[in-house]
Amino acid sequence: MNIVIFNSHTLLASHYETELEIIINHQEKGDKIVQLVCNKELPACDTNPFFHPEACEKCVSKREMGYTILKRNIEVKSFFNLTESDKKRIEEIPKSYSNITDLQKLKVDNFDIGFAISSSIISMLRDPTPVLEANLVKRYIVSSLGVYFSMVNYLKNNKTDIVYVFNGRLAQTKAVLRACNLLGVKCLLHERGNSHNFYSIFENTSIHDIKNTVKLIRRTWNEADAVEKIKVAERWFETRIGGKMENWYSFLENQVNKLPEDWNPLKTNILICNSSEDEFASLGDEWRNPFYKNQTDGIVKIIRDGAKLKNVHFYLRMHPHLKKVINEDVKTLNNLVYDNLTIIPSSSKISTYHLVKHADKTITFGSTIGVEATYMGKPSILAGKCFYYDLDASYVPNDHNHLMQLISQELSPKSREIALMCGYYFGTFGIRFKHYIPEDFANGAILGKRIIATIGLRYKLIKLIYHNSYFPKFSEYLLLRKRELVVNKYFPKE
Repeated sequence: MNIVIFNSHTLLASHYETELEIIINHQEKGDKIVQLVCNKELPACDTNPFFHPEACEKCVSKREMGYTILKRNIEVKSFFNLTESDKKRIEEIPKSYSNITDLQKLKVDNFDIGFAISSSIISMLRDPTPVLEANLVKRYIVSSLGVYFSMVNYLKNNKTDIVYVFNGRLAQTKAVLRACNLLGVKCLLHERGNSHNFYSIFENTSIHDIKNTVKLIRRTWNEADAVEKIKVAERWFETRIGGKMENWYSFLENQVNKLPEDWNPLKTNILICNSSEDEFASLGDEWRNPFYKNQTDGIVKIIRDGAKLKNVHFYLRMHPHLKKVINEDVKTLNNLVYDNLTIIPSSSKISTYHLVKHADKTITFGSTIGVEATYMGKPSILAGKCFYYDLDASYVPNDHNHLMQLISQELSPKSREIALMCGYYFGTFGIRFKHYIPEDFANGAILGKRIIATIGLRYKLIKLIYHNSYFPKFSEYLLLRKRELVVNKYFPKE
């Protein structure tokens, strides 16, 4: 088979190691492998959005270090493959946008590039409504279109059975996915699996595809052993309730089982758990909130109208992942002042699960806390889109008024079996690593070797040239000139 692997996100924990795992597996099958790489040609990428040359050096160094573990060489090519016609199209596409909503409307052929670039920028800034820096947006558009058109050209001229790429929601990786979609080439997207010991593969779609995830949840549950699947699902839930996460950093460790000082068991206590809005703010129309502008808008309206309800008190649990995030949404929520509201800040050690256990109802906007509440036998109301949106794991209101009615009504918990179905999938999805042995979330060895970028003399010299504290203005000039030269590669010659 002819396998293409698009190299990206080399400096992020375990993703390059996953790529090497895939390469080794295909080498063992005797497949032909071509790796398409960036040889310092992208004017903006997710691990180097401002194009610092020393970061490019570090990325290339780590990638080349990975080749030293391979028993056989692979063919390595630059992804850059633009015609003059492609460059003219890149030049003609508008590159100035006043806000993220306008940027998300940008589409080129079948490529929803606006959502892809927005996703990268939002993730980088941890802000769902960021102020757009014009030059950054321009460089991302140029880079993303450069990857898209280059991949289309490669696939038209080279027989390819499978293309691998990471994630599929970001500026360059969605470009690869959409190029494959356009030409009908199988695209396999790799991501983390259910724990550090697993990675996952999704065919022609990303891990964020809600409809596909629902299908996978149902299928894995129906195909699993009747007794074993209950044990696995319960273990997944109990592990999380115990403050551990096996495929990501845990934000719930060291929390304590206590209630806020103003907790009154004689009142109807409603727990609201928000999520990190930036994690799903630009995933596409499938993830758009059905009746709120965003979760901040929803929370404000719920608290405001909830003030009219007698004997009801709201507890807003700010997600621990937002502890170091400062954006307008976080500021708005932290500054809410209502007699019927207690805000539990991100830094609080109060256990979220202890709150769920004692609350009368829990409202979420996509957090797994919603389905975990159902597992714990508590009524759960879902006010946003998420993977279990269509599974009847929570009460799903039709609109804001319906949600307020659900708050006022007596509710029985949803089916625990549906929650277990979700828990089983999230506790088992993925493929176990054969060659990569993780030590923890961020570290590990593949074929007995840790892949680490070399910070040698060349790296230090490049950093000295472009970040010289003795000659800062000259260094800045050189850096801006270097960026300009790279960007100009994507435009037609005058």
